[in-house]
Amino acid sequence: MLYFHIAVAVLLLGSLISFTWSFRRVLRIIFTGKKTILPPEIAKRAVTSLAEVFFHRKLLRQPIAGLIHFAIFWGFIVLSVGTGDWFLYGLTGIRLIDFLGEPLSSIYLFSQDFFNALVLVAVIWAVWRRVVVKPLRMRDNSKSSKADAYIILVMIGGLAVTSLLCHAISIQNGRELNWLTVQPMASLVGSVFFGASSSAPELLYWISWWGHLLIVLGFLNYLPHSKHFHVMAAFPNVVLSKQEPRGQLSTPNLEDETLTVFGAEKIEDLKWKSILDSFACTECGRCNDFCPTASTGKELRPKSLMINLRAAASRRQPLVAQVQAGNLALDQMNELQKQVWDETLVPNVFSEQFVWDCTTCGACVESCPVMIDHVDSIVEMRRALVLNRGSNPEEATNVFRNWETNSNPWGLPESSRQEWLVEKGVPIFENGADFDFLYYIGCAGSFDDRNKKVVDAVIKIMNAAGLKFGILGKEEKCNGETARRMGNEWLAQQMMKTNLELLQGRGVKKVITSCPHCFNTLKNEYPVLGGEFETIHHTQLIQQLLKDGKVTVNPGAFDTVTYHDSCYIGRYNGIYEQPREILKAISTKDTFVEMPRNREKGFCCGAGGGRMWLEEKSGSRINENRAQEVVNSKAKTVGVGCPFCMTMMSDGLKAQDRPDIRVLDIAEMVSEAMLEGESKRERTS
Repeated sequence: MLYFHIAVAVLLLGSLISFTWSFRRVLRIIFTGKKTILPPEIAKRAVTSLAEVFFHRKLLRQPIAGLIHFAIFWGFIVLSVGTGDWFLYGLTGIRLIDFLGEPLSSIYLFSQDFFNALVLVAVIWAVWRRVVVKPLRMRDNSKSSKADAYIILVMIGGLAVTSLLCHAISIQNGRELNWLTVQPMASLVGSVFFGASSSAPELLYWISWWGHLLIVLGFLNYLPHSKHFHVMAAFPNVVLSKQEPRGQLSTPNLEDETLTVFGAEKIEDLKWKSILDSFACTECGRCNDFCPTASTGKELRPKSLMINLRAAASRRQPLVAQVQAGNLALDQMNELQKQVWDETLVPNVFSEQFVWDCTTCGACVESCPVMIDHVDSIVEMRRALVLNRGSNPEEATNVFRNWETNSNPWGLPESSRQEWLVEKGVPIFENGADFDFLYYIGCAGSFDDRNKKVVDAVIKIMNAAGLKFGILGKEEKCNGETARRMGNEWLAQQMMKTNLELLQGRGVKKVITSCPHCFNTLKNEYPVLGGEFETIHHTQLIQQLLKDGKVTVNPGAFDTVTYHDSCYIGRYNGIYEQPREILKAISTKDTFVEMPRNREKGFCCGAGGGRMWLEEKSGSRINENRAQEVVNSKAKTVGVGCPFCMTMMSDGLKAQDRPDIRVLDIAEMVSEAMLEGESKRERTS
């Protein structure tokens, strides 16, 4: 027996040493990235993150896959107690049931039996889905990724089978309770395979016992070399996930003279949290399912972003470590080392097209069960391209020039900004004047003829409610949002600081916007530069005015209406219900219809992240994909709350040859409903 205990101890110790060595290697790779400041109250965040990790909030949005993972996850945890029990026996000769007593020993045995059965069912179900059902998100997995998944499933299934056999044999041989209420599955297996009254072979027991321990230790040492390292990386990744507003990008100090590289030129220019993201990635493919670029056949795949970042970090870390430690001079590198050292994220890891495909819609971030932030890494690579190399799509060069000269993407004269509103007598916001808030019009509302109608509608509604507001007129500047997401951080910060100086100089405290991109930037990014404003999107304002009875509408003004969620007021800022409440208030009973992809799962129009100004050169068009969903909904009108969405949805429906479907901003619809209501009242008076 002594030799038995020594053998278990040596095996366990050797495995732990091997795992520690591999784990340290992964940590070194992760910390290749730039220093990331740990968030405050990390212990408190760890507690709140437990619910996200242990209860699978995001995974269970897809019930079948979510339930499979939930069963395997919790089964693995519960069965680990039994594994610990066996290690305890192997080291000391004592088992938990020897000193737990009743009813705890029965509860323990029942939990092992129940989860052995549950895990086996879940593993078989998972294999069936991969082999027979083949969900779309799994079809683009590499051969190594598929093999990795099967290896893990076989290991987990092996743990359940060996555990079940050991308990079944123990029951047959009188070492454990054989009550059907305690271990029904093990009792059934024992009676089927060994006979109701016969004893089971002890040799099979010890084969299963050692097999179980070897699988556990093999699993432990396999994890650091597998995509399933997410088992260990997921929880810290969730704990360290972005707590700032989702719509807030980092604001680098461009005046820092120690900065020699802007953005992420090489893997070590990314924060180490971004590399941790890549190791936490489960390769589940949910991000690809919801990504508008992946869904329309473009090069960008959020899952590929994480897989390739992980591979690049693993490839470069040993070389970076040697150079930084002074163990290897650049002139001592051989040809292969030099190739790895010179490797840049673009174009060696990702193509420029890959990086510029992104609409920054955040669908990948929203769908990720381990809270990976793909968008920030994309923007960092864009910054490197634009600021370090002056490399960007040709169309972007023209737009940048227009912002530099006239503070709007069309390059129209600043003197004409909001000229038409001033001519109508809309007051200019003055410091100290009696205004409730500033109406920040934005570039689209100031210069685009179609979106000028939206501004007119918002002003009519506010006037009807008796609100006191002003505009900035030709003094208003672009807020810098799109330039920032296109990687031109220098231009974006100049625009933001100029605009901020104007707003603060006028004493602005409260801002209404019609553009979600203006809204998000003023609300979430200006505070970093010292600009604190109460920022309200016009759908929020209108919903409150309707609720307070300050604006009344005809409840039957529209028939069969749907709503397209703007990414920057929806996913980025959680504004989902206010627009819907408005549409339900002005449509006939039960004629508001939802498209399948709505709210958190809303599908981007294709204009975010600067894509509004760039040609869509590959795959099918994102706006046409979304427009087809509008057509399928049978809606006669699609409501929007964004000038970019207005343009993209209108163009998409034209491509579908459906000019009969109206695309209206919610403000226009309310304005129309108000007029309809007034005309009816006039006819009845």
